[in-house]
Amino acid sequence: MTELGVLAFAMLIILAASFIQSLTSFGFALIALPLLSLFLPLRQAVPIIVIFSLFVCLLVAIPNRRDINVKQIWLLIAAGVVAAPFGTYLLIAVEAYVLKTVTGLLISLFAALMLFGRSLPIRNERVAFLTAGLLSGLLNGSISVSGPPLALILSNQGMSKQAFRANLALNGVVLNLVSIVSFAAGGLLDRETGSFLLWTIPAMFVGAWLGAKAVHRFDERLFKQVSLWLILVSGLWTALSGLGWVG
Repeated sequence: MTELGVLAFAMLIILAASFIQSLTSFGFALIALPLLSLFLPLRQAVPIIVIFSLFVCLLVAIPNRRDINVKQIWLLIAAGVVAAPFGTYLLIAVEAYVLKTVTGLLISLFAALMLFGRSLPIRNERVAFLTAGLLSGLLNGSISVSGPPLALILSNQGMSKQAFRANLALNGVVLNLVSIVSFAAGGLLDRETGSFLLWTIPAMFVGAWLGAKAVHRFDERLFKQVSLWLILVSGLWTALSGLGWVG
């Protein structure tokens, strides 16, 4: 694929991932990571995804700030902040094929759980929030996938659609900021990454705008079913790619 073709494909990926994140407040990395990692090194793809996810989370959180319940989710956020730098260490220290394989399997697992509507009874909310927050931070710092653990636990709590989106977005803002600082400290933000961001940022804004417009009109249940099937397939593809079974 030519350099222009790679850029065009990347813009389509960013647009689609931004649309999904704007619509549901999670899913950017689930869409973008398996596809971007096909032609970008994982150490470059992950920071790009986290930076774009931060922008989209801000675009969701600011207009929906009245639906944010900091008292309920502060433990999720705090645990994620603590765990994110350890995730960045994994990104630097672990071989790319290992991370791709584990990433693909985790994406597939989370997508399957959400696809089939699995929920678990929560007896101790504080322990559950702490565990989900730690896992989310670790995943965000290493493979940029923070949303699924949080989406699963907030779904269990029966939040309204707007509250669900707003609280996930706030968590994404904080967690992504911490991860970006960790990436900078680890030397993962370079000129090539900056250039890629500048070329593809218009696609992010278009996708986020379309998602915000669609949130009140789209059949969310049908959309989530379709998107989760796509996420499941892309996760399996990533795992097979890490194992060297597909290109």
